[in-house]
Amino acid sequence: MLTEAEILALSLAANQPQIFELTQSFWRHRYQVDPTGWLVNFERAGLLQIAVAPELSLQQQTVTKLKILLRAHDLKISGRKAVLIARLQMELPAAELAAHFPQQFYQLTSAGAELVAQNHYVRWIHDHYVAGIVDFTAAKRAKLPKDLDLVATLTWLLDAAQAQIDSDWPQYYYIEHLRFQFAWQNQRVGTALNALLDCIRLKLAGLSQTEKKTVTSLDLATTAYKVEPFYSYMLQRIMQDYSLEVTDVMAAFVQRCELLQVPYQLFSDQEMQQLLQWTLTGQNKLIQQCYQHKQKQLREVSA
Repeated sequence: MLTEAEILALSLAANQPQIFELTQSFWRHRYQVDPTGWLVNFERAGLLQIAVAPELSLQQQTVTKLKILLRAHDLKISGRKAVLIARLQMELPAAELAAHFPQQFYQLTSAGAELVAQNHYVRWIHDHYVAGIVDFTAAKRAKLPKDLDLVATLTWLLDAAQAQIDSDWPQYYYIEHLRFQFAWQNQRVGTALNALLDCIRLKLAGLSQTEKKTVTSLDLATTAYKVEPFYSYMLQRIMQDYSLEVTDVMAAFVQRCELLQVPYQLFSDQEMQQLLQWTLTGQNKLIQQCYQHKQKQLREVSA
């Protein structure tokens, strides 16, 4: 029975040139393992084999080299690289291609390919690794099902991490930011929008940071408690790409405010809604005045 780290190594070795080695720093720093000898062990176990693979060698050749070979066989040299490769594979016997491109590669055996396919979540967790949230330890703690697709795997781990939070609102904010990133990358627009609006709510509630709120920390130019330019840009992208109006975003924000109850609010719900609407409509002067008013309130409380 292979460990997650060993299955990961097997998947990473697939289709790599024979010179490939498991020397990447993450083996020791992230997984605390020594993978020396693993590739040999995979071969002995019938999971990995070394073979000549012209189809892989062809991908590594330059267009110029491919055209030289095509001319040598009186074949057309027009087309993109993929077309040139397909032409060579169609016209030249496999044995001749192997003679031209004798480079050897690590390839999964049928048993190795089946093992990697059955444990696809291992590669996904590695590729999207976030310590303590999306990693093998978190997956075991959450009892992650092994039959989920990529988005479901990441969603499950984020939900599990969120469920374990005990009044750690900066961590809650961080998880929602990750949720937005993953959802946006995988074109889950509804989830991305909701997570983005939750991030904005936590920012404006003053819960995304642990620092004490002061007059200085509420200076609009430097404060962490605002609708960040990145969030504003992404909202504009979503509105443009999916034909949403400001009223649509505001209605979604009101709903997220009702669903995400927080223990403390730097800005009231009404102030948050005003700030978001002003951001979406470019009313920077009103935003500045709102922050100046909040600073004045803090000064009065501190006096």
